[in-house]
Amino acid sequence: MRNSTRNRIGKNTVALLAGRISVLALGLWLNGQLARTVGIEGLGRYLLALTVEGIALAVVNMGLNVFATREFARSDAEVTRTLLGAVLVLKTAAAIFAIVLLNGLIAPLLFPGPRSLAIAWASFGLLPQAMNGGLEAVLKGRQRMEMSSVIDLTARLVAVVGGLIWLEHGGDERHVLACYVAGQLLATLALSGVVTAWGVAPRWRGWHSRVGAIVRNAIPFAGVDVVAMLYRRTDLLLLAAWHGDAAIGLYGAAYRLWEVLGLMPSSFLDALFPELARRDAEGDGRARLRRLYRRVLPALLAFVLAVATVSFIIAPQIITLLYGQIPGREVVVGLFRLLLPALPFTYLYLLNGHMLYATDNQRRVLAAMVTVTLGNALLNALLIPRWSYWSAAGIALASEIALLGLLGTTARRHILKPTPLETRII
Repeated sequence: MRNSTRNRIGKNTVALLAGRISVLALGLWLNGQLARTVGIEGLGRYLLALTVEGIALAVVNMGLNVFATREFARSDAEVTRTLLGAVLVLKTAAAIFAIVLLNGLIAPLLFPGPRSLAIAWASFGLLPQAMNGGLEAVLKGRQRMEMSSVIDLTARLVAVVGGLIWLEHGGDERHVLACYVAGQLLATLALSGVVTAWGVAPRWRGWHSRVGAIVRNAIPFAGVDVVAMLYRRTDLLLLAAWHGDAAIGLYGAAYRLWEVLGLMPSSFLDALFPELARRDAEGDGRARLRRLYRRVLPALLAFVLAVATVSFIIAPQIITLLYGQIPGREVVVGLFRLLLPALPFTYLYLLNGHMLYATDNQRRVLAAMVTVTLGNALLNALLIPRWSYWSAAGIALASEIALLGLLGTTARRHILKPTPLETRII
């Protein structure tokens, strides 16, 4: 890669990584304060509400965030404006429908009582988050990830500070969720201001002419988004059904920390994605992608092994720092340590998945995700009733291994296998 490309990707990686780690660090801090203030049960209801809202958001997004990022990276300002208008209309309609469905049917029926109230508060974050995903795609497509990171971090900081103040004055998880929604609204205003200043404000006329093509192309991404969210959250939903809010809180405390460690490679790969999409459209794009893969793989593997090893050693100190001496602290440490061996598999399947995305192989990613998610859900349904969060953590580890196996095999077959000419050169 040329120096300018390296510098751009490096800058965007640092921006995304710093922003995401900061956002999740704020979230972990807030989780710790919730556990101390309203107990592990209150933390469980909070995490359940965000889980249900996250699954709904994956449906609402309809795969449009990744699709739009790829198209914005290839398009001029005029095309971007029309496409953005269509994306925002589609996502707004889907978000409103989801809010009505969650509050009118799903939450009261499946999660009655205090859980339903928490989910109701979280659901109102669907509309601003849907808008934010489309607006952020413009910034990502133009490889200005530092701006989206700053906006996201600022909004989350406002939400966390508001939540902490409310907890200090007798609030509970519902008030923290209200601050979460307010932070998302703040981000919507900021992102709207940025795209307007750039001259790419959404064009509302003519958007309907693009809807059919947009939906057809975004469907595979939508499938991956929904399946990926179910893949990450089915265990928590089943824990809620079988073992109550305390079990959700204990497992969620360990799982969220493990997810933070998984953000490091995704930030680099998300920063690299627009460049990969552009390169693939060029004449020798596949050969460049193969050379890049061979350079990135050893460094990524060495990095993740170091992260997992250090985290395993200091796990008790990390859990105590975040959550204090909560009941079940030893359980959280054990769950976190059980999840850590999955990290190398997570890092490597993300690398293969991004390569497949960039080369228009998203349907193959979807097929792999569906296969592993079905197995994950079946095993969790069979084992969680008896072994609770311990089986959930073990199944998460097995699922990461299986997903790497499928995506790695697919990437080798369709992208990474050298041509006869490359083989002779090597």
